Amino acid sequence: MKKAAKVEYGIEIVKPWSKEMYAHNDMVAEQVRAAVHQLWMDAWNKCELEVTDMDDESELLINMDWDIAASPEMIKIQKAVTVYSFGCGFPVGQVAERVEDEIEDAPYYRLKDIAEDLGLELEKGFVGF
Repeated sequence: MKKAAKVEYGIEIVKPWSKEMYAHNDMVAEQVRAAVHQLWMDAWNKCELEVTDMDDESELLINMDWDIAASPEMIKIQKAVTVYSFGCGFPVGQVAERVEDEIEDAPYYRLKDIAEDLGLELEKGFVGF
């Protein structure tokens, strides 16, 4: 007796993955990337405003040490995306580049983990995991 196929979001889950599964996961991946990017930009802008409100405006956020300038929200996003921490000696700009690169290059399973770690509310989730 053949086992009944599992269906998620109206898509039959098969191995190897079908074109429909890849198309669905591509769509969800773009939603996760956009949401994480927006979270990152919101945290960046908020932190940048706090830095420019300080007495010494000579140093831009991008050049400041990560462990001094990064907000707790930025650190939370960074850890969810890269899975490790940065300490002194890393400028905020370098960490930001690493976060953006990781988001863009992340495979489906990492994007799924990132979305869970950050508690993102998605209409549909990834299939096949």
